[in-house]
Amino acid sequence: MMFFRPCHFIWILIICESVSGDDVTKAVNSETAFTLVTGVAPSTTSIIWKHRDKAGAVVKVIEWDREEDSTDIPNANFKSHATLDKSTGNLNLKYLQLRHSGIYTVDINSKEQRKKFYLTVMEPVSKPHITKECLLEDVGECSLSCEGEASSESTIIWKYSDGEKVQEKYRNMRTITVTNSSNPDSHYTCTLKNKVSEETSDPVYLKDLFQGYLAARREKQMISRMQRDKRIFLPFLSSHWL
Repeated sequence: MMFFRPCHFIWILIICESVSGDDVTKAVNSETAFTLVTGVAPSTTSIIWKHRDKAGAVVKVIEWDREEDSTDIPNANFKSHATLDKSTGNLNLKYLQLRHSGIYTVDINSKEQRKKFYLTVMEPVSKPHITKECLLEDVGECSLSCEGEASSESTIIWKYSDGEKVQEKYRNMRTITVTNSSNPDSHYTCTLKNKVSEETSDPVYLKDLFQGYLAARREKQMISRMQRDKRIFLPFLSSHWL
């Protein structure tokens, strides 16, 4: 005879409330907007957007009161930068500066909402230029350096072209060493890139780099020949004058 023991299964459903947010990176003097999903309900009486900087200091960006129908920007860092859309509650920021980086939150009816907005403001990179230093007498090679204003988060990309194909080389190397090429169309460019911008230098052609090297080498060869001929010719004259 078989006996069955009753079993009870308890299913536990765990619901975790996540804190959603937007994470954006913008260039200096650009603009951005933080959007409230819920919008402004008829029961909304006040909206206050706040900013927390890297040091943890919290200031009011902009505040709106329905009863007084007034909008105020109490902090000087956001005057001429912040506006509020009263119909949606969205915060608009323009002419962004580095000091505007940080975390943005919003209070609706004096209650802070869970959603956070993360903003990073970065300087755009400048257009780089290539400087050169060449050892032309015996070696025939040049060091190329990519010069330009860029932050530590910027990427350096060298590109080599033979006139038909472009190859990416030497990623994140400020200085590279190049040698001559028989292809007159061979050239290098360098690109500075970050999350908000990308700029590329004017090309540097190898034929221009090594033109002086080739001329110097030809001159050196000519002088060498002249000295050799002189060594041969002088003994010949001496033997005929004696």
